[in-house]
Amino acid sequence: MTPQAGVFACQSWGEHILQLKLPTSDVKLTGLSVSQKNALKQAYPRFAITMGRDISKDGITCRACRLDHPPAVSPDDLTRDGLYTPRIIRRHISGIEVTGINFEARIGLGAGHTETSLGVVQEDELPRANVIENFLRIFSAYQALAVNGVMLHSAGLVFNNQAYIFSGRSNAGKTTLTRKAYEKGAWVLSDDINLVLPGKDGYQAHAVPFSGEFGRTLDHRGGKDAYPVAGIILLEQGDQLGTEPVRPSRAAARLLTGCPFVNMDARESERLFDAVTRLVARVPVIRLTSRRDDDMDEIINKIQTEFGYGKQPK
Repeated sequence: MTPQAGVFACQSWGEHILQLKLPTSDVKLTGLSVSQKNALKQAYPRFAITMGRDISKDGITCRACRLDHPPAVSPDDLTRDGLYTPRIIRRHISGIEVTGINFEARIGLGAGHTETSLGVVQEDELPRANVIENFLRIFSAYQALAVNGVMLHSAGLVFNNQAYIFSGRSNAGKTTLTRKAYEKGAWVLSDDINLVLPGKDGYQAHAVPFSGEFGRTLDHRGGKDAYPVAGIILLEQGDQLGTEPVRPSRAAARLLTGCPFVNMDARESERLFDAVTRLVARVPVIRLTSRRDDDMDEIINKIQTEFGYGKQPK
């Protein structure tokens, strides 16, 4: 990849175009076949927008490409901490190359409508979650940093029009907590990855076109596109229900490990540290220990009490 070009020298799938409106910027997908376009519209009705309007000033145009052969990569190169993770290589300051099990992407990171490409071998592979969602996650992680925001491996739950971000390692109980919260009336932003961006009145958690096992309840319940962040909860398993405030320095260290993709890019380390430090300076962070059978009403009451009356240590 060169600084001027972020596209493959390969054939497009068709003449169709689909535009997705993301919280960070618009993504204009070109070179789609009709079946790819229809599958993407069906998968992301909340984010697909009417063609004809200009993409945002920070938006990108992504060309869908037909690869001649599958990516030459070992499964061992696509595993991090036991989980499937596409490989990201920083070839130049203006862009990255991404390789997954069945796709390759080149994402430009320069200013303006930077050209970007996404290639697969089989037509029906592009709309699959393990391709398009990985592409959108990686793009969104970098775009969030550009505006001093972060993408967090977390469960985002909305109670009383406020978002609570539950950050935790794999098997910390995010999906279990999400199910219990949903049964109590909470809306689900995402049970896997959440986008937290600064705004005029503080940080907001935004609906995103990717989720985990549980999915997004906002899509079928009429939720808003963004909610103010009431606080961040570091989720841990324990033998009793309890909460405690977390010092900003420890909170920042913990959250840095939960910012996928960009926390593996040495070029972004300084900007990521700055973004996380700004976040924990303005948003309260607590630690929650819980058991799988703890009642959700007790959990949320415990959390809200800690946020309402507990003081963050200095």
